[in-house]
Amino acid sequence: MAVVLAMLSGCLCLAQAQTSSKKRLEAFARLPDWSGLWELDAFAGQSAGQQLTPDGLRKYQAYIAAMHPAFNAEWEPKYDEVKRALDAAIAADPDHPPATLQPCVAPPFPATVRPGIFEWRVTPEETTLLTTMGSVRHIYTDGRAHPPKDELWPTRMGDSVGHWEGDTLVVDTVATKPELEIVERGVFATVVPMSDQLHFVERIRMVNRNEMQIQFTTEDSVALAKPLEVTVTWERVTDINRMTNENECDPANDRHPVVNGRFTTVVR
Repeated sequence: MAVVLAMLSGCLCLAQAQTSSKKRLEAFARLPDWSGLWELDAFAGQSAGQQLTPDGLRKYQAYIAAMHPAFNAEWEPKYDEVKRALDAAIAADPDHPPATLQPCVAPPFPATVRPGIFEWRVTPEETTLLTTMGSVRHIYTDGRAHPPKDELWPTRMGDSVGHWEGDTLVVDTVATKPELEIVERGVFATVVPMSDQLHFVERIRMVNRNEMQIQFTTEDSVALAKPLEVTVTWERVTDINRMTNENECDPANDRHPVVNGRFTTVVR
């Protein structure tokens, strides 16, 4: 009897595993194919020496203009203060301006609007975003909600949960560091403190095989007069000569452009 029960139990477990595997394969089949490497379209096909092409520069400047939030009357002076501090630091030594965007540090959330090469890993339970700078972002799509507020604390990537609406991934992110990094002139950024109500929503979909669109909404009912809405486009990386590992950027290396927090080289 014991042997028979053991055999029946084994058959039941095998049947459950096969059913589970079949369901998971079906779930995979419903997911879009985001394989390959991706980058912001402004940086696609950039010329030698990391210089943007004229078309890339036009796109990047348009993104910079679109990504400036509308602060309310209470918060605008906070932005003005950090902006004045940045302008003063640049004026103090224009040949060695402050390195507000660190070239050898993995970008924080959202990263999707930053320079870099990215890779998606899409499964039924989670979508993971990897960068060549070493950052990893987890977007849970298994039906879970955000943890209770008393179990959350601010992190570089925040807490992201998502769900699929057809071929569009809708992502809700909270508990990021309470600050916004606002790019001012290409390589300079002001970091503006925000409230604990900072909240992000993304809608991500592949338009065609070589183009991905990300609609990004930033909300903060305490600091912003209205939500900031920006749409960025990613392109598939097709130039294998540009697929370098940016983790090889060594802060101690003599080729590193930042010394004592300031750039040592300037392109005029």
